[in-house]
Amino acid sequence: MGGDMNGMLSLLLVVLVFWVFLIRPQQKQAKQRAEMLTALKPGDKVVTIGGICGTVSRMTDDKIYVEVSEGVVLEMLRNSISTLEEDLSNLKDPFAEDEEELEDDDIYYDEDEDIIDADDKKKM
Repeated sequence: MGGDMNGMLSLLLVVLVFWVFLIRPQQKQAKQRAEMLTALKPGDKVVTIGGICGTVSRMTDDKIYVEVSEGVVLEMLRNSISTLEEDLSNLKDPFAEDEEELEDDDIYYDEDEDIIDADDKKKM
């Protein structure tokens, strides 16, 4: 009888761990997404699930109209909106050039694999 109780407690512990680490965070994320979708309004800058960026021009109950360029409006389902663009403002631009990388562009090599500075090359 003690073995049955230990098995039951182990099973209960596994279910509890799954709930705390998997199910509960997923439910919180789904709730935040639903709140974001209901709070959308015309003028909001959005990013779709497909990666299309645009501005909400008008909305219905289940559809949203996103202007991606002047005069180009896409009709989409409301659920196709991934995030608001303001949430992405803190991300680093992966295509931004660093000053250090620009300095490396000023280095040239001659036929003997000797390094020539860009200023020296301009003098030639």
